[in-house]
Amino acid sequence: MCPLQQINNYLHPITYYLLPITYYLLPNHQSRFTNCQLQKIAVIIVAHGEAETAGFIDNFSMIRHTLAHASEFIPIPKPLQVFVSLAGGLKNSIRFRKLGYASPQNAHTRKQAEALGRELMRRPSSADIVYEVFPAHTVTPPFFGEVIDRTGGYDARIMLYMAPVENGPNHGSLCSWIQQNLSVREQASVKVVSRFWRDRQLVELYLDHVFHHAGELFQKAPSPVLILAFHGSIVADSEGRPPSFQTGVCEMIEFGEELKKAFLHDTRNSFSRIIVSFLNHDLGGTWTEPSLEETLAGLGRDAAESVALFPAGYFSDGTETCLNAREALLAAGIRSVAYIPCVNDSDMFAGYLSQRVAAAAEEVLAINGGRQKDQPTDR
Repeated sequence: MCPLQQINNYLHPITYYLLPITYYLLPNHQSRFTNCQLQKIAVIIVAHGEAETAGFIDNFSMIRHTLAHASEFIPIPKPLQVFVSLAGGLKNSIRFRKLGYASPQNAHTRKQAEALGRELMRRPSSADIVYEVFPAHTVTPPFFGEVIDRTGGYDARIMLYMAPVENGPNHGSLCSWIQQNLSVREQASVKVVSRFWRDRQLVELYLDHVFHHAGELFQKAPSPVLILAFHGSIVADSEGRPPSFQTGVCEMIEFGEELKKAFLHDTRNSFSRIIVSFLNHDLGGTWTEPSLEETLAGLGRDAAESVALFPAGYFSDGTETCLNAREALLAAGIRSVAYIPCVNDSDMFAGYLSQRVAAAAEEVLAINGGRQKDQPTDR
């Protein structure tokens, strides 16, 4: 065992600060000790991003970048993008100021990065690998392209788009940026972690998270209904044509069905029904069904007495979930309702992500020790 590993075994809290410093002190990543080499890994977690204040400029900029990004997949004329950004920025600013609201999403992303960094430093491999975790966003600073550019000197870069189901606008955009902006050599040291929706460990984590938060609701109502909310997607344009990009709709439905079965078969379950629903946008065309509004209206007609909503299609709370979805839930006229937050920066979620990141890092380092790949690897 090399000396640095011995230090880590006996003085682990110190190594949390010692290892990054040691990395910079040792030339070419090579330890002064025999047969001990440090590998420096950049971990970039990418979220959509939202304006962090009720200010008009922040909200205008966020909507402007969102529409510019969306126009890569759905034709949106630039004059319309500007008009909608101006109107939406003003509307958000007035609404948020009235409510005293500011989106927590970017703060959640930063906290997720911090929690993931702590979990990675606790892993046994941290004696040989130095992880640094960076938050990034698609439509608000820091933009993921800028963060990727700043981390070019690392031995490997592991990236995660913070959504359980990948689609063209989120995960696909990240992979496209990598392919268009990094050389083949650089791409060989990049891995984008994905397919969370097919991971049984995430299903188990969701079960633990929801049952933990639903305990009080179960005491109030014996058989509540659980809504699993996913980000909506367009399924056909105004002329009935299907989208030309990956929407992730089939994956969301499959993931939702897997979650439904898992909840209903769990011994802790008291939910009478599990319903998959979608948080859609006010854009043209046909969107995923049922929408959250349709689901809540149906439950009202059925005289449901107790309903819980969990945003299963999101890894962090933002305006769509903890404001819009929660407002719709509270306005549904149902006697007892409960909003279950996203997994956000919970210890369970950070621990889960650390396992996925560590496995990806080991794979990339092994690849770099041998053959090179022509495009970013995808897990």
